[in-house]
Amino acid sequence: MVPVRPTARSAGPKAEPVLVLSPHAALTGAPTAGVRIFDRCPPVHTVLLGRCQIRMHGRDVTSFDAIAIPASVRHRVKLEDAYACVAYLDPRRHRFEDVERLADRWRRFVPSRDDLRTLLDDARASPERQVDPRLLRALDALELEGATVAEAASKVELSVSRLTHLSTATLGAPPRTWRAWFKLRRAISEALSGSLTLTQAAHRAGFADSAHLTRTCKQLTGVRPAQMMPRTVHVEP
Repeated sequence: MVPVRPTARSAGPKAEPVLVLSPHAALTGAPTAGVRIFDRCPPVHTVLLGRCQIRMHGRDVTSFDAIAIPASVRHRVKLEDAYACVAYLDPRRHRFEDVERLADRWRRFVPSRDDLRTLLDDARASPERQVDPRLLRALDALELEGATVAEAASKVELSVSRLTHLSTATLGAPPRTWRAWFKLRRAISEALSGSLTLTQAAHRAGFADSAHLTRTCKQLTGVRPAQMMPRTVHVEP
């Protein structure tokens, strides 16, 4: 990865927390006050939009607009814009080389001014990745049925160790990490429905308590659950 040229930036009326959700992508944008530096290791590919410094693999990288980060790579981010956006792209659907091409396409996207939904259209248009159907079915069991890793492995007639190897080798993260990610996504979605508090959503999603939800959220995304709660939400089919 190499630094890219800076582009002009301006604040605008869209500078408010927003979340765009689809089955294999989540795009968030929010003011960065109080969240300037964070560490995280999500099991999905990410694209950071906005000026930032990133430390990973023992190297420091500066980005002036958009930069792609592979799934399951621990990294530290220092944000330098007053407003930034993040795209989370599921490696079940997106190869990293396609995510890099999306980041290149998104270099002229200006956080706080441009609409995140335009990025989702680009993400949907990228080629769909081919993944072992057994792995996809096992992850569906974790995500949609709330199965344990052992139950998901049994459903596709694999041992837990074989499923773990297949998931890690193909997608970069073991099934237990994927299960945590799915629970986090469900908790945030439940809380966003407006009918549940974060504590209630945590229990509904399978977390022991709100502290467990907070630890998981900070480990995977680098921020607390409350900082994932936008004013505006767009749910796409």
